Amino acid sequence: MNDLKNSYAVVDLETTNSNWHDNGRIIQFGCALIENGEITHIYDQKINPKVPIPGRITALTGLSDDDVKDSPTFEEVAPDIFKLLKNRVFIAHNVNFDLTFLNRELKRIGMNQLNVKAIDTVELSQILFPTISSYKLQDLTHYLSITHKNPHSANSDAHVTAELFLIILKRIQQLPIPTLQMLAKFGKNTIRETNLVFKTILEEREKNSRSSVLPAYLYEKNGLILRKKDFHVSEKIDHTTKYPQTREAKKELLDGILDYRVNQSKLMDNIYHTSQHRDKVKKWNLIEAPTGAGKTLGYLLPLSYLVNIDQKLVIATTTKVLQQQIVEQSIPLLNQVTDNEYHAEIVKSSYNFIDLDRFYEALDNYRLHSHTAILKMKIIVWLTMTTTGDLSELHLTNYNSPLFSIIRHRGESKENTIFSNDDFWLYQQNRYLESKILVTNQAFLARHLDSQYWGKNSYLVIDEANHFAGSLRSASSPTIDFLKLNEYVKKISDILYQNRVTLRYAFTEVTTQLWNYQDLQGMETHFQAIDELMERLEYNIFGTYVQNKVKFKDREDFVSILDSNHKFGRNNPKLFELLSDLIVELSLVSNRVETLFDQYNFQKNFISVELSKVISNLTIENNKLRDVILNLDDLLQAIQEKDTKFGVQIDMRDYYEVNTLKISWRQFDIQGLIEATTERFSQIFAIGAAITIQKDFSHFILDTQLNQNQINQMVILPDANSISKNSKIYLPSNLPDIQSLSSEEYYAMVTKYIVDVLDNLDHQTMILFNSLNTLSNVYDRLMETDVKEKWEILAQGVTGSNEKIKKRFAIGRRSVLLGANSFWEGVDFPKKMLEILIVTRIPFESPEQPDVKIKQDILKEQNLNVFKVDSLPNAILQLRQGLGRLVRTPNDRGVILLLDNRILTKSYGKTILDSLPKGLPVVNEDMDTIKKDINEFLN
Repeated sequence: MNDLKNSYAVVDLETTNSNWHDNGRIIQFGCALIENGEITHIYDQKINPKVPIPGRITALTGLSDDDVKDSPTFEEVAPDIFKLLKNRVFIAHNVNFDLTFLNRELKRIGMNQLNVKAIDTVELSQILFPTISSYKLQDLTHYLSITHKNPHSANSDAHVTAELFLIILKRIQQLPIPTLQMLAKFGKNTIRETNLVFKTILEEREKNSRSSVLPAYLYEKNGLILRKKDFHVSEKIDHTTKYPQTREAKKELLDGILDYRVNQSKLMDNIYHTSQHRDKVKKWNLIEAPTGAGKTLGYLLPLSYLVNIDQKLVIATTTKVLQQQIVEQSIPLLNQVTDNEYHAEIVKSSYNFIDLDRFYEALDNYRLHSHTAILKMKIIVWLTMTTTGDLSELHLTNYNSPLFSIIRHRGESKENTIFSNDDFWLYQQNRYLESKILVTNQAFLARHLDSQYWGKNSYLVIDEANHFAGSLRSASSPTIDFLKLNEYVKKISDILYQNRVTLRYAFTEVTTQLWNYQDLQGMETHFQAIDELMERLEYNIFGTYVQNKVKFKDREDFVSILDSNHKFGRNNPKLFELLSDLIVELSLVSNRVETLFDQYNFQKNFISVELSKVISNLTIENNKLRDVILNLDDLLQAIQEKDTKFGVQIDMRDYYEVNTLKISWRQFDIQGLIEATTERFSQIFAIGAAITIQKDFSHFILDTQLNQNQINQMVILPDANSISKNSKIYLPSNLPDIQSLSSEEYYAMVTKYIVDVLDNLDHQTMILFNSLNTLSNVYDRLMETDVKEKWEILAQGVTGSNEKIKKRFAIGRRSVLLGANSFWEGVDFPKKMLEILIVTRIPFESPEQPDVKIKQDILKEQNLNVFKVDSLPNAILQLRQGLGRLVRTPNDRGVILLLDNRILTKSYGKTILDSLPKGLPVVNEDMDTIKKDINEFLN
């Protein structure tokens, strides 16, 4: 293999400091030699750095000052290291660290630096294993089943990196030649000589004619290699089997797979019999199923006997993590129990899928920053693997790259494009229509209730039902960004003007006369009217609602004003008139562009590629414009309907730039959506572990605005896990009054208690926060302590996506997870993967959050005690959800450390404690006593 037959030296260094400039020195040199595709030698050399080894490095590597005191210095071993490496290709996992550090050390002692070719296995792994969530060496070895006995030992790390490199070479050799050609093309942007691997293997593969034959499951389209898709859902279901009615029948079904649970059995029977005897009016079934009751299988099993292509099971939950948990864990478990092959799809918007036409166009778009080249290479390989085109399969920490804004699917139908027959979104829609079990986000369901995906007379399960009201409100809370609206209109105007010649000659001889070139001139009048109306509307809103509400000293900053008394626009007839006129003008433009699409479809078989691109770009911008028109119309209706309760948030990037206005409104009334949901489904099961307050559903009913006539039953299943025996709540006795602390003092206090726990208790720990801002600040402080050397610290919004850090935590042995929002609920960790839960404060919602303030202001208008009917119940439910992370089965044990003494010092504390499982011990002692008791309790 030419260069690839040469020798490779796979190197790993352990150092006193990762920064050479901070007096970092090498304490261990590890090297694995590869000759002709085999690992031939492993070198391990400890080195006396002549400086103290920090404790955190000893904790990480196991090397202390005593371990290296009799070892040679770097000056003594450097000539041998140089000789070993000088004629070999240098490989490392993060090669820019190891090679740079080694060369600086060589220079420090007066030797020549290594001038060798270098390859990075991190970058190669990112490209060739595109769906892995982490590219740390330890994670890669776990994923690829490479034995890694001593992580952070240089010789062991070098050895497994060599094995990783050989697997990478094999993976590259298996890639189709067109894929390899693209990788070699974009590989010039890789680190150092990493692209050498692609180029060398490509040269050899191109000499072998047999290697150009594609496997049967792949095909080529314009240089891209794609995996063949099955457009039909494949299921194997035995419809002759009957639901297991008796205890014995259920035990037999679960035998060898799961333990029989009384609560789960009751839930199954309730759902099955309720679904068999449906009430056409009273469709809502409110069920509180305690943590560990097995509620997911509890509703999946009985409803699986009733679903068909029209009468589906739709599951609406809150987070992506929960949706994936249902599809990836619960559905396979259902199949194992029933010996069937049910298939479930997660229903999401087109925005989550790749548009192949747009990606193909973006491949040669060098206006994008060069760092996107690696991302392009990653996607090119991923396309040989994916059958869905779902971008979430890439498991990226974020999707902020400009490339994603280009290649996301806009939802338009593809006709006569290069990849119209390969369109992932078309494929996915077909899967939604054919699947009998659908999982989705609660807000997405609310926005798409009229979708045909959901079938007819289907069953709806609202999982984590305590969030349903909030999801409905967020679903009916659109935003109008005047800057973006202006951008959409301008783009349509520019596309029409810049392509006026193409459009003129394209339609001059068409007999339908749906569109002709004179239309271009007529459109200009509408564009001018829109500009004028938008300016007048912006100044009306600014003058009426902003100008007199911003103090002079605040006018240099970002402006945000909240109007929570739902009077926006109602005493402003001019605003109503301007809004109405703007909707009319925007609709005229959009409708006229639509006739152009009609004309295009009428003669699309004779249309040039150039015109197709024009139509495609117009379609994208017109779809955006249509969305804004719908939002404007919603706002107009909200203003018109005097009884509608809503609040408005007005933001401006700059007080002196009126065109940066952004209006967001929050709908409080959700009764219409509740009624529409009731009408759409045959039976609705609202299920959750924490729905009631002291065994009362009143808070849930008030929050969702349900009518008593819509409710069929309210059921509370008893706690069968003896959570009060298997868990405890601890409150340190010397906690300060957190409300008297400054932000900095609070962050320091939380950090101190976390460090105390992690230094003294060896149990997997999760820490729950009320805000991501607090989480981030505490994380920064933890990373300044020695804790980070003993524990892997995973932080939501910092160290990766929610799914990524959840998986890291689940496989970790010494991991601590800092989470907020979705980590309060629904996330399951098996057995001893979570034993200590630190709750940083009682989870009250911030009254300054726009959604919360609008809701609470409206409740005040109804003469309700906001704290009693909203703030306190929501905090109790959230705390109960957090407690539910610990004890999932009768054999689980876990403890909560609550860093908020208000539960003992405030009058409402008793209400909170009374709402927790009966008999749950609450221990209020000093930290030394608490740590001792936790150790005894858990061990």
